[in-house]
Amino acid sequence: MHSLHPQARTTPAVRQEIARSREPTGVLAQRFSVSTETIRKWRKRGAQDCQDHSSRPHKLPWKATDEERAIVCVLRQATGFPLDDLTFVVSHFLPHLNRDAVYRILKAEGLGRLPPAQQRQRKSGTFKDYDLGFVHIDIKHLPKLQTADGERRKRYLYVAIDRCSRWVHLAVKDDELATSAVAFLKEAVRAF
Repeated sequence: MHSLHPQARTTPAVRQEIARSREPTGVLAQRFSVSTETIRKWRKRGAQDCQDHSSRPHKLPWKATDEERAIVCVLRQATGFPLDDLTFVVSHFLPHLNRDAVYRILKAEGLGRLPPAQQRQRKSGTFKDYDLGFVHIDIKHLPKLQTADGERRKRYLYVAIDRCSRWVHLAVKDDELATSAVAFLKEAVRAF
């Protein structure tokens, strides 16, 4: 049995009566103390559909692609950044993903909370002091994803982190060849 919406002015029995009635809309609205819009809504749905429907959107217009989801997850695992820091980094490369979208992705993938060991480590420890210009570079393998043209292929996330300022530069490449690495280094130098 479905639960009735807590502020519903009509019950399923009243809704069926409205749907079956041939009386004018205004008369029914006065009898049941509801608006004429409510009467029209239940007439349109018919006697078979007298339950409340979910108001949840069926399609999220801001949904991230599989590749964007993978990038967010790999970044979280690689850097261990908290949500706000991760959102700040991601928003530079994927501007349409806001904090809520990043949080939904992390939660869906089971990465919504940092592991307890990583939380303790972040609280008690301090970052080692590095000179300006010390850049950590890493290449992360993204899962095989379907591209816009329908092809499934493996892609790679190149990450450069300035250890002093914690500034991050990202790029997604199709391979991990030396030419791609050199191109990424040149991009990173221009970005920093």
